[in-house]
Amino acid sequence: MPGMALLAGIVMALFVPRVWQLRDGEVLVSRWSKKEGLRDLRIGPTESGWTPYQKVSLHLIHAVLVAEDDRFYKHRGLDFYEIWQSFVVNVKEKRFVRGASTITQQVVKLAFLSSDKTIIRKLREMLGAVLLECLMSKEEILAWYLNLIELGDGVSGVGEASRHYFQTEAELLTVVQSVHLAMILPGPNRLSKGLRRGRLTSFGHRRFGLILNKMLVAGYVTRLQWEQAMARGNFGSPVVDSPLPSKVTSGRPGRSRVNEPINASW
Repeated sequence: MPGMALLAGIVMALFVPRVWQLRDGEVLVSRWSKKEGLRDLRIGPTESGWTPYQKVSLHLIHAVLVAEDDRFYKHRGLDFYEIWQSFVVNVKEKRFVRGASTITQQVVKLAFLSSDKTIIRKLREMLGAVLLECLMSKEEILAWYLNLIELGDGVSGVGEASRHYFQTEAELLTVVQSVHLAMILPGPNRLSKGLRRGRLTSFGHRRFGLILNKMLVAGYVTRLQWEQAMARGNFGSPVVDSPLPSKVTSGRPGRSRVNEPINASW
């Protein structure tokens, strides 16, 4: 029996991503861009390009939360409610149209795993997310996410993205700029087209309004901020086809849902 326990421990140690490394410093990740091709980046709090959580605009944090994981502060790595909802939607549509990955799972994938859509990779991601939630605070996990995410044009992390797209720092991002960054997260290379040309696509109009509506319902923006952002969200012009949500509350984070899936990451 001790031998079996030891073997099981070795297998788990090899199977579970080394998420404890995130407590100690940097990770080496590969990123691809049209300009530079495949490049290796060192990302971590000790690296010069790191943007601390305290140096990120609350508007961006809130936009990311409602777009990617609005129950982030309620789960412990896995969101079983979203897993069930995604299962129902995908069975109904008979194809994969909605994912249930939490921000914690995405950190594990971005730092340690490939994007291969396999059951083994998904299991490793889920185990890593549960362990990571035991090792780090929510703010620490969010900081890693905000620095690991890809945001199109070969850009990684919200600090570089803020300077690249808006010529400003992450802590100074406005509501509109924050929504623009959050809205491209599911497919940054494809969805950043509107950012690059300074004009929202028809899909961009819908997605911008959806995220901003969720921010309003969650109490992250006021009615006045919502109106101002909608009036200038298309790079100075109005965002169309996104009426004011019928139910607007000042509820706590994670209590609102708008019935259209945003997160389609696997």
